[in-house]
This record gives sequence, structure tokens and C-alpha cells, in this order.
Amino acid sequence: MQFAFSIPEFKLPVAEKLKGSDDAVWVSATDGDTPKVSLPIRMLGMDAPEYHYQGADRRNPGKFDAEMRGFLVGAGSQLEAGLRAYLEPRLMGKPCTRQIRAGEKALKHFEALKRQRLDPGQRYNEKRQTERRLYIMVAQEVFDKHGRMLAYINASYNQAERKAILPAERPTFNLQMMQEGQAVSLLIYPNIPKASDLELVQKAVSKARIARKGFWRAGEDRVLLPYEFRWIVDTILGKRNGPDRYCGDILSGKLYQPQDYYKVMPEDRLFFRSEHLKEAIKLGFVKTW
Repeated sequence: MQFAFSIPEFKLPVAEKLKGSDDAVWVSATDGDTPKVSLPIRMLGMDAPEYHYQGADRRNPGKFDAEMRGFLVGAGSQLEAGLRAYLEPRLMGKPCTRQIRAGEKALKHFEALKRQRLDPGQRYNEKRQTERRLYIMVAQEVFDKHGRMLAYINASYNQAERKAILPAERPTFNLQMMQEGQAVSLLIYPNIPKASDLELVQKAVSKARIARKGFWRAGEDRVLLPYEFRWIVDTILGKRNGPDRYCGDILSGKLYQPQDYYKVMPEDRLFFRSEHLKEAIKLGFVKTW
């Protein structure tokens, strides 16, 4: 697959650019410079339906149903006509309830993957007496704005297992959730995977969408993607004013304004914050406005 932009080779900066997290929990220490901590991870490149957000949760899944149904004549009345038409069928019925229920299913699916891939006695793990460890690979940006580590995660396979188990049978948890329709891709610059991994992400989301797997089962025109759900709820609450990331089409090389992201297929979206707009142009994206 040919991409319409150039995947950059990132260079080390002249000076350190540090980001931090205050959400780590001390576990233990093995010596004076080696603490062990518990730290939340935000799985990179993917976005699963929300199980709890701004007070909507398992106990109150329909908190924003009415406001979301009336969004296009209320808080979202100033959105552009094309985006409004795109959102209209996705906001029918109980959109908040659907999101939270899908989030509950995604969580249960994720926990099942954990048992299958990490627990003793499971496939490829029969001789182990203890839980398999995790393999973690961090991103260009190590922490997000919430202090969560940004990473790809997988089961940690030894050398013999890597030879015996086909790569297709040991994808990252990130990729497998997308393959099984329990998450959609969410690629935000500068965290861009290498070309071969990017193709895997595109194929995973495209195949799940077309086959209507997981949360896609409701039909593409009824699925409100997790990041869409968040910006709509945030707009209702007065915390945002619609979508706020520019969207590049990986295949065509076109760059769209935030309210035009829907013109790009979900699997081909690469988002840019406003401060990275110049970098998008340097990568080869062409503005559509």
C-alpha cells in the first residue's frame, strides 16, 4: 500500500522535552535507583468505546441520551451542514446508552484477551505456572495530557515462542482489539507507527467495519466512534466547541479542517493538533481549504 505522505524519521531533540505523570503508585524498590511502580497505560493508536465518561457509566448509561438527541438543535447547532448530516443518524435513539453498553462489552472482551494471552494454562502457555509478563513499547510522546503512559502492549514471548508462534497469532493487544471490532484506530501525530504497522491498523479497522464485527454490528451509519462521543459530550458541557483536531487522509494526502474529518474513512484518519499543522504540511499533506 502506498501512502500519500512521508512517515518521518524522528531525530533526538537538542534539549530534553519532558512530560510527567502524577498517577504512578509506588510498589517497591530493588535498590537505590530502581523503584517499581504501578502506572496507567493508554493503549496507543486505538480508541475503545467509553465505559464511563463525565458521569455516564454502567449505573447511569443514559445520562446524556436526551441532550445528545437534541444536540444538533442545541449545543451543536453551529456545526457545519455536512457534519450535522453525518451525525444525525448516529444521534438517534439512545446514543449515550449505546456507547456505554459498547464500552462494557469492549472491557469484557479486553479482559478475555488478557486471560487468553497471559494466564497460565492457556494456549502457547501450557507449561507456565505463573502469569506471562507484558511487553511494553512506548511512543514518541511517553505520556498523554492525563499522565497516562502511551504504549503498545503485548504478551512477552520468549525466543522459542516467537519462532513457533506466527506473528499473526500474537498481535499487540492494541491491534487485536481493532481486528475484533472492539476499538477503532486513533492516530494522533507525532505518534505514527511504521509503514508496515500502519497498514495492519488500516486493514484491521476496515475489515471489522465491513464485516460489522463488535461495535460495528449496529451498522456504520449508527456507530458513534468513541472520540466523537467525547467531543459531543464535552460540547454539551461547554468544555469544547466541536471537534478540534485537523484530519489527514493517509491515502489521498488531503488535509481537512476539524469539522470535515468525517470525509475520511475511519481507518485512514491521521489527526493533527493545531500546533502541529505546519508539520502536517511538511509531511506532504495538502490543505483542502
